[in-house]
Amino acid sequence: MKKYYFLINSLEWGGAERVTLNLAKKYQKEGIKIYIITLKKDVFYDFPNWIQHIPLSNVKNNFLMSLLIPRYVIKFKKIIKKHNLSEWISLLEIANFVHILSKKNAIISFRAHISFFTWLIGYIYKLLIKRLYPKAWKIIVNSYENKYDLAEYLKIPEEKVEVLYNPIDTKKINQLKNEEVEKNILEKIENKKIFITTWRLVWQKHHEKILEALQIYNQKSNKNRIYLIVWDWPERKKLEKLTEKYGLSNKVVFLWQQTNVFKYLNVADVFLYASEVEGFPNVLLEAREIGVPIITSDFKSGAKEVIIWSYDKNTCKNIAYPYQGKYWIIVDYQNYKEQLLKFL
Repeated sequence: MKKYYFLINSLEWGGAERVTLNLAKKYQKEGIKIYIITLKKDVFYDFPNWIQHIPLSNVKNNFLMSLLIPRYVIKFKKIIKKHNLSEWISLLEIANFVHILSKKNAIISFRAHISFFTWLIGYIYKLLIKRLYPKAWKIIVNSYENKYDLAEYLKIPEEKVEVLYNPIDTKKINQLKNEEVEKNILEKIENKKIFITTWRLVWQKHHEKILEALQIYNQKSNKNRIYLIVWDWPERKKLEKLTEKYGLSNKVVFLWQQTNVFKYLNVADVFLYASEVEGFPNVLLEAREIGVPIITSDFKSGAKEVIIWSYDKNTCKNIAYPYQGKYWIIVDYQNYKEQLLKFL
């Protein structure tokens, strides 16, 4: 029996973690034994018992993980030898560093864009990426935009970087989208146009830009609109305060962490996204799968490939905003608020 391993920071919530589990399910159907090796022990997602999960430490902090890289390399090598694991992939930067330092023929997945890494820790990551990533045998990215930009940044042949779009579980999505929305939520959204955003409330998603646009729109129009924010994380309190400040308490519904976001997507009219930097967001793929029209900022990277469903490195760098694509609209991140208001 073939054995594949995934080396990743943890199984906490996030796009890379969901991609890992979706890929694991795909390969298990092909009769492959799956091992998920994590640098941290934390687990958010449920996963089947045929996946063998092997945590390398009990730490919870990413900074501590960085300090433990030498220890992870030693432990990872021992696990590879013990279970006779010959191939597969790592995801997320610290796991990628460990993988490259452990194996000469490491395959790694780079899921962010290089512009994501800012501030002190980001610059340290960029130095390690510049130094270590060219040593990988192959780098898997999740958009063509990321492929071209990363190859240029690392000064490596484009052929060394391969594109694999994020897999999504379409069967699960189309099953869960038909579950009933809670009665109290249905009462709040009845006879209203429904905007929605799903998943992590983190700085680079810039939910505040959407709230700013809704504030202006609310002052100019008495049309019935409501904005559903689904999920949680560090920006929660900030967004709650902004909602009150902008007088939108009756226009915004925080649904927080949900096991099924797809039933809310299924009743929504427009998916709003204001991200500054990404890899290739699962949330846009999921919205597109359900058929919700999308208005998204043009971030690095993947927005064009979701909306247009193609990427030409010559023409896509010079599109005029707002851009009408096959799956709705891309607006300029720098002028997000002004351009979004044209379509509300």
